[in-house]
Amino acid sequence: MAKVTEKSLKARCTELNMGPLRNTTFGIRATRTGNGYTVELLYRDSTPPQILAEAVTAAEASSAVEGCAAGAAAVQVAGLDKPEFVTRETFIRQSGERCPKCATKDISTGHLSAVKGVMSQHCSCQRCGLSWRSIYRLDDYEAAVSVMEG
Repeated sequence: MAKVTEKSLKARCTELNMGPLRNTTFGIRATRTGNGYTVELLYRDSTPPQILAEAVTAAEASSAVEGCAAGAAAVQVAGLDKPEFVTRETFIRQSGERCPKCATKDISTGHLSAVKGVMSQHCSCQRCGLSWRSIYRLDDYEAAVSVMEG
């Protein structure tokens, strides 16, 4: 096995981004930092990048890149280049601001209902007609602070 270098990592990412990953919803990037290498998925929409590996060796970064390539290849072989719905993780990363089916921001939201610290909201897409419930869980509170003039 050849030694993995920064140059070979960048070349492999470019090869994947221009080839097998070209028709996917993401690309991949490996960058060298002061603590090692970081490998990220770069989405083609406005979704923030997702870190796959951070502060790893060049060999570990190469493994993450190859794992991404193998996963994308498996999806393509199965004929599922674009799944019908985004994953739960992607929906959360997008802050629930996009339709989980067609990715438009043209969504309508309904009333919030709360039961035992869990709130849910009916949502629907104006473009494709999908309906779903967004679920919110209570994790903190912030007290209102008022300033008295005196």
